[in-house]
Amino acid sequence: MTATLKDPRSPAQATAPAVRLTGVGKTFGGTPAVIDVTLDIRTGEFFSILGPSGCGKTTLMRMITGFETPSEGTVELDGADCTGVPPHKRDLNMLFQSYALFPHLDVSENVAFELKVRKSRPKAEIAQAVREALALVRLDGYGDRTIGRLSGGQRQRVAIARALIGRPSLLLLDEPLGALDQKLRAEMQLELKKIQREVGVTFVTVTHDQEEALTMSDRIAVMDGGRVLQVDTPEAIYERPATRFVANFIGTSNFLTGTLGGGRLGVDGLGNIAVPDGHGHPDGTPVHLAVRPENVRLARAGEPLQDCPVRADATLQQIVYLGNATRYHLALAHGGDFVAEARGTDVSGLRIGEQVVVGWHPRHSRVLAE
Repeated sequence: MTATLKDPRSPAQATAPAVRLTGVGKTFGGTPAVIDVTLDIRTGEFFSILGPSGCGKTTLMRMITGFETPSEGTVELDGADCTGVPPHKRDLNMLFQSYALFPHLDVSENVAFELKVRKSRPKAEIAQAVREALALVRLDGYGDRTIGRLSGGQRQRVAIARALIGRPSLLLLDEPLGALDQKLRAEMQLELKKIQREVGVTFVTVTHDQEEALTMSDRIAVMDGGRVLQVDTPEAIYERPATRFVANFIGTSNFLTGTLGGGRLGVDGLGNIAVPDGHGHPDGTPVHLAVRPENVRLARAGEPLQDCPVRADATLQQIVYLGNATRYHLALAHGGDFVAEARGTDVSGLRIGEQVVVGWHPRHSRVLAE
């Protein structure tokens, strides 16, 4: 049985962004935590706010929920200005990392709690809503179980069912998978995305986990130092990062620093190396050239590298086997560290201390301004 939740909003509300932040900032004791954030979160999308600890992402989420009031700017929900509206009057719900389930209540009672407190529906209707919510999260038949008899993943599903039963137009998730082990976390990433697609509710999650954001999100806002640095799809964030921070925080990148001139990058020790066309930066600009490890080819010194116009000599420093890939940590001959990554073990027999050559095609690099 698959349950779907109907969109309770008016047609006018449904055409507005689920969330619109305009010039939003927050200062605590003179210290800025969030700085001039302007963005739209589209209705029905899975949106992630991603960044390291202390970057301002939780404060931004608390301003969306109403637990914090912006020092400046406005917060709109479904086209209505909610900047000063308290949390209980906003059409949203939250899912916390701790789940906040009641251990003395069974699963059905936990899921029904919000509706019973509201006293807005008859008992039969609440019971039906609970059955539909449990079916949505694949917990049919679990209604009479106590919370203590559930696994971590099952507890999270109960919390999701409870958060969605009131049919909010917006669900905010605060580090929703942080309490789960790695394997269960990977499973629940797909489960959360599947549930979100089925119900059509706008999900906004706050996380520091890059893989989690890439797996679940339709779009991602990357934050650092209280600012939003880039908002885009997971593919664009990874393949076309806007700043060095984004390139380094999302996955792993190698960086070469130099000055542009004549369509090439002058790098100390490497000379003038080719860069991708259409980067948009004028000659004389100091820039970083970012290259993902999976786009770096590796061979023994003197051996050929196909389709790699850019090359550099290096010494192999460390080999890390990752299961589905092998990562090679290198010291470039001109100075600086570099990383290459090969799927499986397709560069076999290399030994630490061996002289190697690394290379890549300019189309696999990205020019980023200082």
